[in-house]
Amino acid sequence: MTATVPGTAEPADDPAPTREREVISAFAEITREAITDTRLEDLLTLVGRQLCQLLGVTRCSVYLRHGSGRYRGAAGYCQDAGNITEDVRRQESGFDGDRFSQEVITTRGPVVLHDALNDPRPHHRTMTRWDVRAMLGVPLVFDDEVIGLIFVDCRGREHDFTPGDIEVAMLFARLSALFISQAMLNNRLRRQAAEIARKNAALAFLEDVHAKLTGAVLEGADLRRVVRLLSDLSAKPVVLYNDDFDVLAWAAPAALKLTEAPVISAKVRATASVRDTLAALAAGKPSAVVPAQLAVGLGRRHLMCRMMIEGKPAGFLGIVEVGRTLEAIDANIAERGANVLALQILSEQRQIESEGQARDDYLSDLLRKGRDQEHLVRRGPQFGIDLSQPHALVRLTLHENHPALTASAIQALVTRTFAAVMGISPPPAVRLPGTVVVMVRLGKDDPAALADLRTDVIEVTHRLDGTLSLGATIISGICRNPADFAHAHRELREMGSVAKSFDWQERALLLDDLGIFRVVVSSGHVREAVHFAHSHVEAVRKADDGTLLRTWRAFVGADGKVQATAHALQVHENTIRYRLGRIREICHTDPTSLDSLLSARLAFQVLELAGE
Repeated sequence: MTATVPGTAEPADDPAPTREREVISAFAEITREAITDTRLEDLLTLVGRQLCQLLGVTRCSVYLRHGSGRYRGAAGYCQDAGNITEDVRRQESGFDGDRFSQEVITTRGPVVLHDALNDPRPHHRTMTRWDVRAMLGVPLVFDDEVIGLIFVDCRGREHDFTPGDIEVAMLFARLSALFISQAMLNNRLRRQAAEIARKNAALAFLEDVHAKLTGAVLEGADLRRVVRLLSDLSAKPVVLYNDDFDVLAWAAPAALKLTEAPVISAKVRATASVRDTLAALAAGKPSAVVPAQLAVGLGRRHLMCRMMIEGKPAGFLGIVEVGRTLEAIDANIAERGANVLALQILSEQRQIESEGQARDDYLSDLLRKGRDQEHLVRRGPQFGIDLSQPHALVRLTLHENHPALTASAIQALVTRTFAAVMGISPPPAVRLPGTVVVMVRLGKDDPAALADLRTDVIEVTHRLDGTLSLGATIISGICRNPADFAHAHRELREMGSVAKSFDWQERALLLDDLGIFRVVVSSGHVREAVHFAHSHVEAVRKADDGTLLRTWRAFVGADGKVQATAHALQVHENTIRYRLGRIREICHTDPTSLDSLLSARLAFQVLELAGE
């Protein structure tokens, strides 16, 4: 037995100093790597490799604690396979069922598995998959906290971890923890610095986006140009929708060679998750990606941004994931673009309203008698009105107020409907109490043009039915010069009063079809005309079951022609002559004479307008 003399060196066969020197030597290389600001992953791989060499094992894996408190794989080394970091990164330690790792964490000391496949503490499926027979786990402790775990083993082989191995591993782990904690701090600081740099770059980019957008608008860019600019800035297709998802404008990078707008389809919008997401978009959360995840049948992803004008929804701006993946910066681009577009749309609406009001004021001047006609003719072109062309006025009667619609909204609805039916721009109109008067340009100076207009007006009233409560609709004669409009408006107003007194409902009448009745209306003797009509036909009405009265009405409608009357009533001409003779006997006047025809025409016209 060899004796140790006090004050002298330990015997050469004592392995402890040798192993400590090996640890220190191993750390010399780790120290060199640490002070050169090596990546955390490279430093951890080096730590694993050095520990394997010190302990004579073939594999090592390192796990680090994250902010959530979970220990996730960070690096790995295997003598046979080299760097196995990617495989280790897919692993996690300390979870429920992994009592082996939990024991290392709780005791903050080394734990040995002599028989990993039969020991109840480890997660057996993991042990089997990694072919572990014996394993040593040691904690990385810094500032009295376990910041990580190191596991070593010999893949597929038994290994006896001696007390000396355990002591060396703990010493190595304590020293490693110092470097690893510093490397983790440096790594965190680098990430923070990179994030700050990224955010600064993003802010600078967004400032440039804002400057380009506002600059384009100030230069007079329209919606299409702004959308094209947004597409250039995002390097992706951009689509502008109204609230009904009609495409207002779109643009895409030329390299994509798109020939039509890559819209979000109705099928995708009908999906419950997409529908709910779009409905939830508001000022507080203006944008979202839909569908959130790619799925079969849902096509591309769209970053949809809600546009708001004066606190009300006004459509969507979409950036489409085509060619390049959607990024966080795209949401900022979309939201800034949506704000600029909303302001531009609001400005255009205000301009249209202003121009529309000016046009309505012009029409009001045109309908008033005594205005300077030459001045009206000169002003017409600025509102798209050429008074040298034939026009007609259409007077729509509104039966009741519509609390849900303002006067301007009612007028806009009427003119939009005229435009849709006739295929023209919204015509000039003026809203008066109980009525809307619309000015319509005729295709030609011909009564047939009025008949065509009447057909269109009937369709207009049908489309407005249900939204507006309409009474009689009356169409003026042809207006050929500025003075005609005031006269036509006066006639429409007078006939409107008659329509109200006769309670005409849902009729589209041409003033020109009223014939001599217009003279009666303008004279103000409507009541007398009604009395005349009743007295004129009273005797014939009482004479039989109505056959004579129907024959007389048909005879007047056929302009006093027997053959045409017989054809209309589908009887023989002699029957018509016999009935006219009976009328002559009853009335003591010849129904075929010109005076009688004129009087009868007026009487029947009054009765027809009175609904009789």
